[in-house]
Amino acid sequence: MLKAEIIKYGEFAQLCYDAFDYDSHSEFCGSCRFNPRKLLREYGLRDEDYEITKYLYATSAASLPTFFRKSDSDDPWSTSSNWIGFVAVSTSEREIERLGRRDIVVAWRGTVTHLDWLTDLQKSLCPSGLDPRSAGRSINGDVRVETGFLSLYTTKKETARYNKQSAREQLQSEIQRLTELYKGDQLSISLTGHSLGAALALLSGYDLAESRLNMKLGNAPSPAFNPSASMSLENIFDHEQELHHIDNDDKIPITVISFAGPRVGNSAFRDRVNNLGVKVLRIVNVNDVVPKVPGVVLNEKFQFIHDWIDKVPWTYSHVGEELAVNNNHSPFLQLSLDPSCFHNLEAYMHLIDGYTGFGKKFSRLLSRDPALVNKNSNFLKRHLKIPAFWRQDKDKGLIKHPDGRLKFRGREPEDIPPYD
Repeated sequence: MLKAEIIKYGEFAQLCYDAFDYDSHSEFCGSCRFNPRKLLREYGLRDEDYEITKYLYATSAASLPTFFRKSDSDDPWSTSSNWIGFVAVSTSEREIERLGRRDIVVAWRGTVTHLDWLTDLQKSLCPSGLDPRSAGRSINGDVRVETGFLSLYTTKKETARYNKQSAREQLQSEIQRLTELYKGDQLSISLTGHSLGAALALLSGYDLAESRLNMKLGNAPSPAFNPSASMSLENIFDHEQELHHIDNDDKIPITVISFAGPRVGNSAFRDRVNNLGVKVLRIVNVNDVVPKVPGVVLNEKFQFIHDWIDKVPWTYSHVGEELAVNNNHSPFLQLSLDPSCFHNLEAYMHLIDGYTGFGKKFSRLLSRDPALVNKNSNFLKRHLKIPAFWRQDKDKGLIKHPDGRLKFRGREPEDIPPYD
């Protein structure tokens, strides 16, 4: 069912959190804990169906400093880069047959609980400059995007091993390589992320389409399935439908599955994304503050003054179809005033898991263990007896060495990233 597909992409986004090294005591803080060949297997996530082909990195030179984590070590693996996501491709015949295509997945890391990065947003829009025909300026109806998101996506640092290319350039080169490698196959490109990662998923999905990197290189037949664009989200889970809708036989379909995503650009950005055929599904908890920003005051809801507000540099617009969930509908979740609970990705996937349709009762027949909600939060009702924030390294990474001293646990040699 579509519900399971949405959760699948949510788990890819969650993996970017679970595998990220947040510990500032570690010399590898800011990197991924495992190498690409073993990452999916370490977390029990579809390693038989997907293969990670590339890690993506962003540089702290971008204008979102609180998003980055740095090591306190005197000899860190990198002083200016963080792991920010990955590219994967479906490889098993079973998964390809099930989907009717070979799926290229792009997962972006966002923010787990702390919302400090919101203060870094400059709350101003700038020309995207991502159209290859524009010579650095927007030519499609004055397409503008949030300055901080664009900076994170496009900033590079020539002296940094991992960011001689920007996150954008890393992604583009890998998409080009994979579409050439599998040019005889029916392909799709699916981008996912949570919070700030959702913003990057939408921005990069737009960029791939605008840069024509989703043009087919071979003559693969189109799949027979072609869902109605008018299908109501109220009964979206009543149909075993694909997320991907192919409008043009010459294009690889691009789909963005966004969790708790903020607004990224203006109405011209929204219109251009739609015109390019990028499909966007936004999953939103109605009590979560992040999807309401930027543009709390002026946004897409003020259509009656549309012509005027589009000229204001802080006017934003959401893109795509919204699927709204509500944490108050789950019998497993307690009442809370903590905004990080409403924003938690595991809680989002729990709410999708129990969603049965607009106005319908929350299902208790869940495919995912509700205990996962408390992995990085305190959101479950107490009678369930699941500890809050239960996911943590044993003894915070300390182990006893042969000399009897407690020292920080090292990594397996194959999981140590090359130093800058």
